[in-house]
Amino acid sequence: MPYRVISFTMAQVRQGALGFQRQLSAVLREHAGIKVYSVSPFDLDERRRFKDRFGGDIVYFLNDAACQECERLGLNLQFVGEISKDELPRRRSLVVGMPERTGGVVLDG
Repeated sequence: MPYRVISFTMAQVRQGALGFQRQLSAVLREHAGIKVYSVSPFDLDERRRFKDRFGGDIVYFLNDAACQECERLGLNLQFVGEISKDELPRRRSLVVGMPERTGGVVLDG
């Protein structure tokens, strides 16, 4: 399953670019498959690697369900690339979505 990539500069963040997170979070009950990840803030090497690859200061990865919902909501996100699930950062944070539960263990990826 491919993930589409968006990246933002700090200036874009200060101007409200992260508003898409609130809008996606508001529809999670109806669309539980939505997943938006970011690189773990504790993994500086991974953050730098994805920043160099996709630009911007903050990089997000949206699954297909999140992309479809962004389109339905009329959010005009500028995707800068696409990666496979295997290419997602090893250490990542679930920004929007419901954690998956497996045998009492919560997985975020």
